[in-house]
Amino acid sequence: MRMTLLKILRSLASILLGYLVIVVCTIVGFKPLGGIVHLQAPLRIQAAGALVAILSGLMGGVAAAFVAGRHPVRHAAGVLVFLFIDTAVVLSRGSIDPVWFDLSGSATLMLATVSGGVLYHLVARRRRSGYQPSRDGTDPG
Repeated sequence: MRMTLLKILRSLASILLGYLVIVVCTIVGFKPLGGIVHLQAPLRIQAAGALVAILSGLMGGVAAAFVAGRHPVRHAAGVLVFLFIDTAVVLSRGSIDPVWFDLSGSATLMLATVSGGVLYHLVARRRRSGYQPSRDGTDPG
């Protein structure tokens, strides 16, 4: 029973940590862009905002997957619970931007978060298999 409780706590901690990584990364990343990126912002600012969202999501998904230790994609996807709540709060407050713009930003972040879990899974699987690229530059697999 104690081991089961530890697994549950580790799972919950991984999901929470993944969300916290996203929060910190987006705060730090969006600060130089003016805090919030709006539809009227120049294209370069919108592109930078998208990059911040993608990198933040990837890092949050990888963090959740790493801490969980098992079922990395499921744990990265678990972070979406917090992101759905966050999206609902943003939408309920209203915005000068159209709803589709806010939803697109949220969807980008969510997809990147799950992708972070997939990325972690692929890298971990490759490490466990002992895959080593050949030294002559050709890749047998």
